[in-house]
Amino acid sequence: MLFIEYDITASGQIELVALINAVEENGEDDAGTEWMAWRSAEFEDNGLGCVGVPPAELELMEQTEDPERLRGIVERLILADRAAKEEVPS
Repeated sequence: MLFIEYDITASGQIELVALINAVEENGEDDAGTEWMAWRSAEFEDNGLGCVGVPPAELELMEQTEDPERLRGIVERLILADRAAKEEVPS
């Protein structure tokens, strides 16, 4: 499972912090649930700046050689993640 770790600056700019291949020692945790639980517990943002890359998006990322297209995929994932996490239940 690939995770994108990111930060949003005070001015609203996205900063890519890391791409993390989260795999358990024995190859389990395909969805990255265990890794995300650790990430949420260890960092003060409770996982707010971290998104898992769905398999279809990962495939697109792996297939492209165009840096702008790759940047667009990553940006789309981050913006969708942030919007979902910042939604206020009504």
